[in-house]
Parts: sequence; C-alpha cells; structure tokens
Amino acid sequence: MNLKLKNIIYITIVGILVFSTLFIVQNNFESLNLSKILENGGFSETDEKLPKYIFEDSIEVYLSPNELEKVSNVSKSLNGNTIEDSIWNIVLWEEDNIEYNHEKAELPSPEVTYWVGGRTEVSDYYNNTIQSPAETLGLKSGICGDYALLTSAMLLEMDYSPVYILTFESTGNPGHAASAVNINGNYYIIDQQPPIMDLYNYLEYKKDVENYNIDNITFYKIEIVNDSVFYEKDFESVESYSAVSNRYSDITGFSRYLMTDFEQNYEIKSDYNIQYLDSMEYLPKTYEKGITLQYFFEFGGYTPIFEKQYAKWAFDYIKNDANESKYNISEYSSLWIRSSYDGEKLKLIINLAKK
Repeated sequence: MNLKLKNIIYITIVGILVFSTLFIVQNNFESLNLSKILENGGFSETDEKLPKYIFEDSIEVYLSPNELEKVSNVSKSLNGNTIEDSIWNIVLWEEDNIEYNHEKAELPSPEVTYWVGGRTEVSDYYNNTIQSPAETLGLKSGICGDYALLTSAMLLEMDYSPVYILTFESTGNPGHAASAVNINGNYYIIDQQPPIMDLYNYLEYKKDVENYNIDNITFYKIEIVNDSVFYEKDFESVESYSAVSNRYSDITGFSRYLMTDFEQNYEIKSDYNIQYLDSMEYLPKTYEKGITLQYFFEFGGYTPIFEKQYAKWAFDYIKNDANESKYNISEYSSLWIRSSYDGEKLKLIINLAKK
C-alpha cells in the first residue's frame, strides 16, 4: 500500500470518528432537552413576548399601563359622561381619524416557529406586524386587530374595566377582531365605525350584509389589576346565539332625543299638531308653509341603549345634508319627528312647518 493511499484511509477514519463524536454529543443534547420537555408535560413556554406577531402577547404588552399612557391625551378628549357616550365618541373619532389599511390586510401573516429548547423564530418577509395603540395613532391607519387594541386601550385608560376583544373564525375567510363591552349582561360590538350593535345582530349583519358567516368566537376579557394587565380566554360557538326580534314601529325615545337636538340648534319647537303633516292634504290652520323630509339609515341592528347617541349621529348627518342640499331648516318654527326600524333600515319622517 503506497503512502498516498494510507493518508487517504487515515483521513477518512479520522473524519468518521469526528462525525460520530459530534453526532453522539448532538444526539445526547437533543435527548436531554427532549427529556426535560417530557418531564414538563410538553413544549416548555418561553418568557419572550412577541406582541408584534402573537395577538395574546399584544394584549399583555400593548394594553399595559405604560402603553395606555401613550394614548392618554386622545382618551381624555373622548371620555363622555357615560360608557355609552364614551364608546360612541371613540367609534366616531376612529371613523374620522383612522383609515383601514387594505394593503396590510392582504399581506401574508408572519410565521412563528417554536423550536425544541425554547427558541422562537419569526418569518416575516413583509413586515406585517400587530401595531401598538400608539403606533396606530401615529400611522393613522390599521386593520381590525389594530383597531380592537386601540379601542380597548382608550376604554381602559378611561377606567372602564373589564373590556373585551372578540376574535371571529369564518370558514373560507380571514379571521376578524373587534372590541366590545358588556353592559347589563349584553355584549356590544365596537367595530371601526358606527353604529354600535349588540352581538346577536352583529352576527346577523356580518352574515347577511358582508357574507361573512361566523362559526366560532374567542372572548378575551381584559382587566387592569394592581397596575398589571390580565386577560381570561373563552370560546363559544355561534350556534349558542340567535338574533332577537329587532323591529320597532315607533321609536319614541329616539324621536324625542332627535327633536331635542333640533331645538338646541335651531329656533324651532316640537309641535304635536304637525305629527302627521306628511299624510295631510292641507296645512293645519294658522300655518303658512310646511315640508316633509324623509331619511333612511341602513344598518344591521337598532340598539335602544344607544338611542341618544343614534339621535345625535342622525342629527349631524341631517344638518350637513341640509347645508349641502340648500334647504333652510331655520325657515321653520315647528317640528315633529316619527321614527321606525324594520330590521334593516332606520326610517325618519321629519315634519317642518311655519306659523
């Protein structure tokens, strides 16, 4: 056997021994980690929080007291006299100031991999991250999860606790998230724009209007306790919910609030004598002129607990429409409003007259 062949054999043997040694060390290392994992009953949790990629981590980090301080100024400006006022103020403000980011919504979701031994790896080629409430304020845009965190942060900063974030699963559709509150045992959904709907009618609205049939709901109940954020998680099937009858032939409370808004902004008084002016052939005696206006607002469900807020919302719309349409409400001294809801549309009949 020549010297060259002996060297080749020697190098090969050494290489095999080194590889074998490394394999044994690696195998023992992995076996050790696996043994520890099995002793703990499965994969061990890592202490590292990934709020930009894991929604539950974003609740713990982005809704902490330190993060809530960053939205304190806008929260104070929107805080109303009641929780209903505050919720309505928030959703109107978000509609005007935060734009839905359709481009971000189309991006692939990041992939988070948990390795044996506790190492976490994130694959995010498009920088598609969950935004903190402060980031959403700064960017003035976001998607559903960003809205939900911002809304929840503002409510918590207003000292409303607990608040809820609901995530929705729909077969064949992307997931969805929205903030919510529980008032008198009923959940009311706050989802980027008015109106506010109770959960039952929200589910029907998503199915019938948006063709988004929700299968399951995850509830996150979020509270601030001793300057720390805590959440509880619960699952429910949509089969446990059914829409209640939501039709009103005469919504007197809403009509009364709306007439009050007119009285406070115009020199006009409620006048029962023109209640049915729209169906009269002639004006009542002592009246010079009259007009009937009709408005229709289409949405998924009328919620009586928010009738004061609905009225202010409708009044602002009607006032702006009057200015653009160039009819002058100030020309009239008498007013009566009738309202109804048929399950799909809120109908307003506004009778105006001048003596």
